[in-house]
Order: sequence, then C-alpha cells, then structure tokens
Amino acid sequence: MLALQGKLLGRAAEICGGWSALCVRLGVEGHSLKLWVDGKARLPERVFLKAADIVLEDDIARAAEDRRGAPRIAHLQQDSAPAGESAR
Repeated sequence: MLALQGKLLGRAAEICGGWSALCVRLGVEGHSLKLWVDGKARLPERVFLKAADIVLEDDIARAAEDRRGAPRIAHLQQDSAPAGESAR
C-alpha cells in the first residue's frame, strides 16, 4: 500500500502542477506529503480519497477527449481465448 500511495500522489502532483499545488488541493502540509510519498507514513483515508479523485477526474476528462472509436481493450480480446476455448 505504501508504494501505491507514492505513485498516486506523484500522479496527482503532475496533474495539479507540482507538489505545492497538490498540498493546497489536499489541504495538507508539505512535510506530511513528503512522509507519505516516501512511504514513511500511511496516507490518511480522506487524503487518499481526495488524491484518487484528482487522478480519476483527470483520467475521465482524458477519456472524453479520446477520439478512438473502439474501446482500448479491443486488442486484448483478440489476444486471449474465452474460457473453455483454445487459442488459435
């Protein structure tokens, strides 16, 4: 979990425009953020949920701008056989 929280916070910082902006958005102090990013302390649930919202909102906005007509997973369906069938 500690490695995941560092990745989540790093991605959220990219979206917000840096660590300082992320601190403001999350309503936390920089020293706490550093402890969480470094995996030295567990991220509080409320902060985890706010960071997850930042990342998910960005992903949803990017997906809405995606101009592809087919789902992203379409190529995976061709590569794997359904249960009970052998791959060709």
